Amino acid sequence: MIQDPTGEYIRTITSHCDLRGAEVLEVGCGTGRITRDLARHAARVVAVDPDERALAQARAAVTAANVSFLPMPDGVLSFPPASFDIVIYTLSFHHVPLHQMDESLATAAGLVRPGGAVVVVEPGEGGSFTAAKERFGAGSGDERPAQEAAIRAMHALTGWTVGDTVHFRVGFLFTDEDDLIRSKLPGFAEQPAAYQQEVRAFLARHRTPEGIVLDAGRRLNVLRRR
Repeated sequence: MIQDPTGEYIRTITSHCDLRGAEVLEVGCGTGRITRDLARHAARVVAVDPDERALAQARAAVTAANVSFLPMPDGVLSFPPASFDIVIYTLSFHHVPLHQMDESLATAAGLVRPGGAVVVVEPGEGGSFTAAKERFGAGSGDERPAQEAAIRAMHALTGWTVGDTVHFRVGFLFTDEDDLIRSKLPGFAEQPAAYQQEVRAFLARHRTPEGIVLDAGRRLNVLRRR
C-alpha cells in the first residue's frame, strides 16, 4: 500500500502553517509517513507514538538527521513548557481516550511557544476508503464518534481560537484486492462468504491499471492563542 502518493498531507499543512525554521512536535507519528515530509520543511521534528512497533518502522523509514523518534508509552506529553513552535497531531487526536482529550490538548498547548500553533489533522467525511472503513471495518473501522469528540475538545480549549476547517482528500494505492485485504482487513478469511464477496465486488469497482485506488476525506484545523 502507498498512502498519499501525491503528497496532499504536507501540501495542505504547509499551505496553512509555516514550518520553515520551526521546531515541531508530531504527536502520533505512526510509521513516519507524514514525519518524513515534515522533516523536509522544519528545522527539527520530534515524533512520538505509543506503539513501539510503529516507531521501529518509522526509524527505519525516516533517517533524516533533524528527526528524533521517542516512545510515548502512557500517552502523556512530557516536555518542558514552550519547547516547540508547532505541535501537530497527525491523524492521532481522535485516538486519545475520550476522557483524556481535553487534558492532552491543554498539555500540547502548553508546549507551544508564543506565536506558535497547534495543528490537528483528522479524518474527515466522504471517500471510498472511508466507505470501506464504515461498511467493512477496514483499518480502524468506523471512528465517527471519536472524531466528533475530538472536534468538541478543540473548541473547548480555553484561550485558543480554532481556525476554519480545511477539507482535503488523500489517496490510497493498493497493488490489488489482496494487498488491501492483507493490510486493512485482518481476519478476512474467517468472515462469511457473502461478506468476502461483497468486499471484493466493492474493490473491483475501484480497480485501475495502477491497482486499487481509494480515497478518504481529511480535515485540518490550526489552533492559535487568542
